[in-house]
Amino acid sequence: MLRADLYEKDIDIKPYVSSTDCRACGFHSRTEFIDKLRAGQLKPSHCKMARMRFFPLLWAARPNEILPEVEVLQLPNPVPTGLFPINQPEEDSPILVSGNSKLTGEVLTAVLSTTLSPFWYLVVDTDGHTVDMAMVYEALTAERIMQGLSHEKVDRIAPESTLFLPGFAASIRDQLAEQSGRPVTVGPVCAAELPIFFGKTHWKLA
Repeated sequence: MLRADLYEKDIDIKPYVSSTDCRACGFHSRTEFIDKLRAGQLKPSHCKMARMRFFPLLWAARPNEILPEVEVLQLPNPVPTGLFPINQPEEDSPILVSGNSKLTGEVLTAVLSTTLSPFWYLVVDTDGHTVDMAMVYEALTAERIMQGLSHEKVDRIAPESTLFLPGFAASIRDQLAEQSGRPVTVGPVCAAELPIFFGKTHWKLA
């Protein structure tokens, strides 16, 4: 099977690692800590760091521990669009925006299965393209996201929520913020970075 590129190499965990993290696990430098983490030589039982900090860092350092093996898709493979609740979200719970590619859905489902935190998951019509290709073919646009927000009545269901765009969609952030009147934040390129990106306040481990 030809494995799809899920952009694991684009994760930079250095900004997420503090000297406190290193000292908690008995290391004197951030580099030493990260190298051990990436090599799989650091386990929860070896580390004094809280579980809610350790596992997101581990997944960011070793993405294959959380990401499924998915095959490269030669053609777009669309799945249903819609607004899907994760862990009983409320009016101000974050809204994760993504496209309606089957591959994207499989990856995000695997990552979201690790959290008990409430999220909204807005699947927008991108003609079945993954986010990277949807940006190339202009299938993920502010207008399409606005159509999804309107169709799912998000202004009524989640009026206080911030929209979180995948990293590849950074170029449409300002336009979407202007059209939606909402805060819009650009998230990571690789889904395995989401747990550490959101941190312990928005990502309670399952």
